[in-house]
Amino acid sequence: MLCDKCATVKMEEGYMRVTVEYSKPESRSTICDTIYEVEKELDLFPEVIHRRTIDNSGTFSVEFGGSDDYVCTRTCGKFIEVLLAKLEITNCDCE
Repeated sequence: MLCDKCATVKMEEGYMRVTVEYSKPESRSTICDTIYEVEKELDLFPEVIHRRTIDNSGTFSVEFGGSDDYVCTRTCGKFIEVLLAKLEITNCDCE
């Protein structure tokens, strides 16, 4: 079972991803709405992948990199910082 509102950040040259796990249905909505809010606020639209498991838990992965439009910049890091702050996630695993 996944934990609720836990994050993992992965960074490599030209690539950055944050994966936010959820185990409560209400957290799914909160995470989805917050991603949308940060996209509008920063006018930045990363690739977002939602994976759900059978027990209604799942993950949202927000990814930057792989194309000329989304080569990792400070703005990508800012997006992740703002997202985690709005979700009140103060500690995460880094890879």
